[in-house]
Amino acid sequence: MDEWSEVEIQHTSVSDGLTARPEQLHAAFEISGDHLTEVRDRHTMMLVTAGELPETHIVDIAPDRRLAWIVEELNGRRHTDGLSIPLHGADVSLVNISQSEIAGHSILRLRIGTDFERLLPLPEGVDSVEARLEGGILDLRW
Repeated sequence: MDEWSEVEIQHTSVSDGLTARPEQLHAAFEISGDHLTEVRDRHTMMLVTAGELPETHIVDIAPDRRLAWIVEELNGRRHTDGLSIPLHGADVSLVNISQSEIAGHSILRLRIGTDFERLLPLPEGVDSVEARLEGGILDLRW
């Protein structure tokens, strides 16, 4: 559990305006920081936390379900071979991704700065992860 291997993040410059892709503009709108978004995020976080407490064994029996909760909490999107999480405004130097194995399950640790950390259980059979931060969107593929 103590051994984490670093996942390199490929980084490209942020685009905006007419050069931005629709999903980038949508993610920017989603995290614009208005009061309603804050309330929705806090409510989602409370539901995720409440769901984890009575079902702490969920990581062992259904890691995909826990991963879906975390991706939803972060306003992300699942793909068949990975996921995307909006990180607009995050400095790439503060984003740290590492991978390890805990209790036989492959886990990805996402750290942003010193105050934010999430452990993402990876689907069964995933050995390596590629990370790319492009236009404020963290794209993880396996």
